[in-house]
Amino acid sequence: MYKQWFVRMMNAVMVLLAVTAAQPGFAGSIPKNLEHAVTSGAQIFSNDSFGSHLRPVLDASVLFQDAHVGGGHTRPAHRFVTCATCHINGGKTRGLLADGKRIASLRNAAAVFPRYSKATHHVVTLELQIQRCVTTGVLGHAPAAQSQTMVDLVSYLTSIARGQPVRIGGPFH
Repeated sequence: MYKQWFVRMMNAVMVLLAVTAAQPGFAGSIPKNLEHAVTSGAQIFSNDSFGSHLRPVLDASVLFQDAHVGGGHTRPAHRFVTCATCHINGGKTRGLLADGKRIASLRNAAAVFPRYSKATHHVVTLELQIQRCVTTGVLGHAPAAQSQTMVDLVSYLTSIARGQPVRIGGPFH
């Protein structure tokens, strides 16, 4: 029990340090390994279906555009749902769920986690939230909390939080 709590607290500290380091005027340079993790996280965010075979719901304008791209050549319709299906523009702008409900951007996600969930009466870390989104939204297999995939996703979300005030438990925007 203590080990899990310690790991969660250390993850939260690492996120806070990364957000602080990403603030304008930070004197250090980004190490290549961190830069690679951010780039990899962006790719995972955009392209990984986490084993889901759920296809996104496209509106008619997207279907029309897809059918007429490149002089009659169609883009493959084999894409499955990813994080970027709902969290558009890499999560940097407000998103849209399949039911039409608007969702907040992820610009400050790394700056507002961990947060308390009134629904579950538990503290939710960024890693737990990612796992929940993958299993309930993407309908895929969530990455393990200490996996390289999770490290890369958290690194990416932390990178887009650059300049955001750290407000643990605060609102998304």
